[in-house]
Amino acid sequence: MAEQESAAVRSANRHFRKEEQARDGAAAWKEYTDQAHATRLKTATLRAQRLARDASAASTVRSARPAPSTKLAKR
Repeated sequence: MAEQESAAVRSANRHFRKEEQARDGAAAWKEYTDQAHATRLKTATLRAQRLARDASAASTVRSARPAPSTKLAKR
């Protein structure tokens, strides 16, 4: 009988380890996907800031130039 109990205990322990590994794997996968999402969000934010900065710099350069003369040169 002791052999049957130890087999049952081994089976229960094996089942418990598999469940624990599944929980750990799910937690690790969630952490991985959360980090990937945060990285994509940060990248999109930085890209938007860069594009806004570049557009602002381009408009500043345009406004700093003198307007082209529309008068025709007299001959």
